[in-house]
Amino acid sequence: MSKEITHDGVVVRTDGRDVSVMIVQTSACSGCHAKGACMASDKDEKIIVADAGGQTFHPGDQVTLVGSNSMAWSALAYAFVIPTVLAMAVLFTAASFMGEGAAALAVLAFLALYYCVLWLFRDKMKTTFSFRVEPKRPSYGAE
Repeated sequence: MSKEITHDGVVVRTDGRDVSVMIVQTSACSGCHAKGACMASDKDEKIIVADAGGQTFHPGDQVTLVGSNSMAWSALAYAFVIPTVLAMAVLFTAASFMGEGAAALAVLAFLALYYCVLWLFRDKMKTTFSFRVEPKRPSYGAE
């Protein structure tokens, strides 16, 4: 299993050490031959700001974004695992002191607060969750 996650993209802007790269995320079924008739196919363009690593890139350059596999697991934990566990704890604690409806509202309030705190610490988290940019490597034997 690879220790890195890669995404192919195109440079859209450069700002000193940082490079803004547009990647296209597609769902698992987007490569299907029936995707034009199916509503399940999904495609989303995202702009990722990454460290150029001392290299020079220009808008339009084909590049590869590289991130560590552990970074993906950490992001998964912050986005889903930790809030789910804490929400369940809030639910059971609040349900023992108040009604089910109030406990449900307490969980929603907790989740709103949790994601607001993540948003407030986004600049600090950028150092933990950062991609590096490499020139796109040619793929051999892909005929």
